[in-house]
Amino acid sequence: MTEAFTQFLGNFRWMGWNLFLAIIPLVLSYILFTNRASKRLSKNPVWWLGLGLFILFLPNAPYIITDIIHFVDDSRSLDISSNGIIFVLIPQYMAFLLIGFQCYVVSMINLVNYLTKIKLIKNPLWTEITITFICAIAVYWGRVNRLNSWDVFTQPRFVIKEAISNLESHNFFFGTVLFFIVFSILYFFFKWLNIAIAFYWQNRPKQISA
Repeated sequence: MTEAFTQFLGNFRWMGWNLFLAIIPLVLSYILFTNRASKRLSKNPVWWLGLGLFILFLPNAPYIITDIIHFVDDSRSLDISSNGIIFVLIPQYMAFLLIGFQCYVVSMINLVNYLTKIKLIKNPLWTEITITFICAIAVYWGRVNRLNSWDVFTQPRFVIKEAISNLESHNFFFGTVLFFIVFSILYFFFKWLNIAIAFYWQNRPKQISA
């Protein structure tokens, strides 16, 4: 178990960083999209800057699902016992994956609700599917090409070069479709789970104080 706890603590560094990146679009979604009185798109340039950052960092949330590859590597370690994997590493990875993807789900819900509120879209389904597909492409770039959100600013030519080169790769199309299917299934499951929990919470029986 000692080796498992050592690995547990070692995972906190990269898990913490990836969760931080996933939380950025979540925080921005509350700043940009919730409790806005306006029924049209904002004309404030700062708001548009925030929207740009939201779009750039949104793929970091579903990207966390692909970090399951690190669990495969951890579980293959000969130094970590089965009990260490079951009682230490699996709970850690489960919490990490669930929190990260929840950031994506809530961010998307806030975005779609806002776009529906200002009547920019009528059917949120196609918006959700389109954004999820774009995120699947971005996640492939991040996982395979090792691109980061800020590379759009720091290495724009390299990003364009990698994006074009991917069009010649069969793995790019296969990986993108695979990510899209997985993200879509998880998104709609978690979305309706969130809606069900919110509905129950709002309509729960209220206790009558004595």
